[in-house]
Amino acid sequence: MPATSTEERDTIAVRPAVTADAHTLAALAIQVWLSTYATEGVNDLLARYVLGEFTPSKFVALTEDAAACLLVAEIDSHLVGYALVRFGVAQPLIPSAEAELCTLYVQEPFTGAGVGTALLREARASIRKRTGTDALWLSVNVKNRRACGFYEKHGLVEKGRTHFVLGEGRHENHVLALIP
Repeated sequence: MPATSTEERDTIAVRPAVTADAHTLAALAIQVWLSTYATEGVNDLLARYVLGEFTPSKFVALTEDAAACLLVAEIDSHLVGYALVRFGVAQPLIPSAEAELCTLYVQEPFTGAGVGTALLREARASIRKRTGTDALWLSVNVKNRRACGFYEKHGLVEKGRTHFVLGEGRHENHVLALIP
């Protein structure tokens, strides 16, 4: 059962992911992705995507990848969110930023509780430590208004558009950047 009191929610711990987190991360990623994007229900394409993309073995590989930084957020010893940064990933629209914030997922009951902000802060710190700058970029689905608002609130600005392709579908994404 997730923590619900204000006092418990104030104790957000962000740390690097370890291999023992892999199964929990896979379950959390599937849950957040489906609740965000499977708004018309789950079909075979969506099921195959999440079950193929969000696997424990892929999360284990990310914990061992020198070109990635995988962070988890915990409240009361339960994972409630995670962020994934990849280094050395160029985005033609933002040539000065080579760090991509690939994923920042927060479990629904914990949105608005500071989890996303804590993860973004630690992701930026890891980027700064590795590259000497806060510059980062990301893409976010244009229909994900809550995420778009979150990133705008934290100073990211739109630099262009791209598409996420899943099957025959092309889903428009904003390309956002933080360039100090």
